[in-house]
Amino acid sequence: MTVASADIHKAVHIAWSASSLDAVFQALWATSVDVTRWPVMEGEEASPDHPFPYCVVEIDTPRTQNRMSGTGDTQHHLRQIPVTFHIHANEVEGDSRSSKEITTYLAEEVMKVFGGHPTEKPSALLSLDNGNHVITQYENDYGVRTEHDRYHWILAYTILVDVPVAV
Repeated sequence: MTVASADIHKAVHIAWSASSLDAVFQALWATSVDVTRWPVMEGEEASPDHPFPYCVVEIDTPRTQNRMSGTGDTQHHLRQIPVTFHIHANEVEGDSRSSKEITTYLAEEVMKVFGGHPTEKPSALLSLDNGNHVITQYENDYGVRTEHDRYHWILAYTILVDVPVAV
């Protein structure tokens, strides 16, 4: 994992934690669920017994878009980092919404934080230890039914960062 990727992992988790997304998801968990045991957002994959709904964040391989001159022994690279949020939900007892309606509601809440919402600016501030966040670009979102009462919504972003590289 590159320094830029590690920084993005950390920055995305900090932005998620600083938002109200945990509470939004946990409000749909059964009252018997120990909220201190389960993170709402998992990295890469969730355990099979994870309570619904939850989100898995996937941060893919960065691509260097440009290399620029710098000062001294440092050059700056613009890197594109694909980030995908996978929202998984099932039907909730006492909630009249379908699993698809629940995942679209949760996707909309994630969009309010990271971007792509039609009426609200993103609230996430991505701060890197090495380099700077340039822009988070919303790419696409779509849903897939995974079981009779379960739905999966995918939100795709590209995060552009400016990172220093020693040369």
